[in-house]
Amino acid sequence: MEYGHFTEDGRAYRITTPFTPSPFTNKLFNDEYQIDVSQRMEGSGLCMAENYASTPIKSADNHFYVNFNGTPHILCRGNGVSYSCVHRLYETELTEEFKDFSVTLRIFIPTKGQREIWTLTVENRSNATAEVSTFAAFPLTPMGMQCEARLDESGRFIYQTGYPGYWKYEDYAQQVEMKKFIYVVSDKKPQSYECDRLRFFGSDYTEGVPVAVKNGRCENGSYEQDRTHPMSVLHHAFTLGIGESQSINFIIGHEKTLAAVSAIADTFPNIDRERASLQALWEKRCGTLVVETPEKELNYLTNYWLKRQLTFFARLNRGGTYCPVRNQLQDYLGYAMIDPEEALKKTIRILERQHLNGYLKQYYHTDGKPDSGLCLMHHSDSYIWLILCVIEVIEKTGNKENYMLPVGYMDSPLREPILTHLLKAARYMSTQIGEHGLCLMLDGDWNDPVNGPGHKGKGESGWNSMAFAYALGRLLEICPDESLAAFRERLMDNINTHLWDGEWYAAGINDDGIPYGVHTDKDAQKFLNTQTWAIISGVATDERLKKVVATIETMRVPFGYLLIDPPFTEYSPIWGRVSLKQAGTTENGSVYCHSVMFKILADCLRGDGDSAYRTMMDMLPTSPDHTPDKSRQIPIYYANYYFGYKDENFGLSSYHYRTGTVAWHYWTLIEYIIGFRMSATRGVEYTPCLPSEWKDVRVTRAFADKTYTLATKDGEGSITEA
Repeated sequence: MEYGHFTEDGRAYRITTPFTPSPFTNKLFNDEYQIDVSQRMEGSGLCMAENYASTPIKSADNHFYVNFNGTPHILCRGNGVSYSCVHRLYETELTEEFKDFSVTLRIFIPTKGQREIWTLTVENRSNATAEVSTFAAFPLTPMGMQCEARLDESGRFIYQTGYPGYWKYEDYAQQVEMKKFIYVVSDKKPQSYECDRLRFFGSDYTEGVPVAVKNGRCENGSYEQDRTHPMSVLHHAFTLGIGESQSINFIIGHEKTLAAVSAIADTFPNIDRERASLQALWEKRCGTLVVETPEKELNYLTNYWLKRQLTFFARLNRGGTYCPVRNQLQDYLGYAMIDPEEALKKTIRILERQHLNGYLKQYYHTDGKPDSGLCLMHHSDSYIWLILCVIEVIEKTGNKENYMLPVGYMDSPLREPILTHLLKAARYMSTQIGEHGLCLMLDGDWNDPVNGPGHKGKGESGWNSMAFAYALGRLLEICPDESLAAFRERLMDNINTHLWDGEWYAAGINDDGIPYGVHTDKDAQKFLNTQTWAIISGVATDERLKKVVATIETMRVPFGYLLIDPPFTEYSPIWGRVSLKQAGTTENGSVYCHSVMFKILADCLRGDGDSAYRTMMDMLPTSPDHTPDKSRQIPIYYANYYFGYKDENFGLSSYHYRTGTVAWHYWTLIEYIIGFRMSATRGVEYTPCLPSEWKDVRVTRAFADKTYTLATKDGEGSITEA
């Protein structure tokens, strides 16, 4: 069944039914606010603070109704004669036609401010004048002490206020200062209103028409703490002549004072101007990198939807405060291909968390909360990502002098060049070596839930060792260093000496000196990352390279490659927490999209463009093996993983929006498959690894205040400067 398709040259996705296999949501946001809007116009609003902390102001289940000549109609549920919901990068718009009228609902988040803007339009399509009432109901998130919701004295808007509950007597003054106001204001004065959920819906509500809509008006009631649930319902009534339409605009948002809310009501924003400004912003963001390949849907995702997904990650820390530096750094690597200067600024914030001796903690809370959960652990891979990603970000700025920018440390007032930070990270990690000359695992490497092999402090990680060898290679290109070069050679020798298992590379060596991820293991015999990074790092050569490539192919399924094979079906004291995960999910044998991107890079580095192309097309959310009937996901974003275990969930999307896959998509597609590279130290390069199916490719890319265009014809490329 088709649930939707791309329109507007890929800039929009039109959903043709409200009955999708999962909520088909659209991510709308600015730097201060975010919301996921479904095909039924439902979505929770979250205010974002500078430290990425979020505060919910509105629950997900919005409700909209129209009373047309006394007959109530429920909107957004497919009850009309036609239905269409269009997701764009910057807005969502739903249109329904009923027998005598049509309705359009639109939402967008303006470029600034903690607010969302809605427009409800009703058009009379009957052959007579009509009496119309609309009801827009927005559930509000309850506040703490003294929570109340009511219409303001002027009758123009509903506001809810309160302040967090306090426990210690001495905290009262501080908590009162945290009082805030959530509001819903419309550009037309309502005929009636409601602030209490129970009064609006009625006590016997079972997803039908609310009692207030049946009665044709609300009870004008307020809400006070602990009475059911607060809502903001604004009822508007008007007369429409034949062919006439009426629009009502709403703003839902958060302010610190009631005076600020009143000011918004007094000078209601120009909605058209706000929307045009937002649209222009996204056109500008999308214009810095434009790809034209023979694959239309690859172009749509690369030029628009994945760019929006990556922008959200980089600018809002994936929407949370609990995040490892590895995620942030890789997001900035990808974002540097869109906005390199902003990516560098954010990267410097990570460098400032490094200690003077080179140490960099992997997990921390961005809002300053005490360490908890993974933040209490010492993961061993932060140095790898610091070296690799910082280099790539600086290279994409086009200014090699950025390596000499002075940056401070977390535990010292000293400020040193970025390059010094990277060298210190390399030297620190080069001391974190086990008895086999491999990098220590500690509490985990890239694969966080693999917490068993190094819990005694002796276990060694195969992936860490390979990835560190690769990162060192990149660093040595920028800054030659004899001692680090010699260390890298020893490390690569030790990998080949201790991790080769005859057909593939082991995942590592545990605390007791026993290799794991080998052919004698019952579960998790093969670990994808140590095969792909053996290629990326240059460890695997000649016959071993051929065997590694063959092993990788045994892990292929129609929509990608399994991370581990076979998955765990019972607890493994060697691997630890990962073995407790459901077979075929997350790191336990799923198609973990991030790790499949590593495989694509490995393909390119060994010169196999056809394999890289096939893998990327297999994994795209628009792949025939990822249709919504199979994945149950709207195909406008990369999910974190797809179920890999061959049961009824095989191929099902995780729906998880947050993934490092997106940044790697840009890096591998543009700079390795297409081979259009931008480098502060090497300039503009074209080193393609194109699939045989691609003859003509065109890429326009901004770099160092200039715009370059790569155009290929029958595989031959030329670069022009605008």
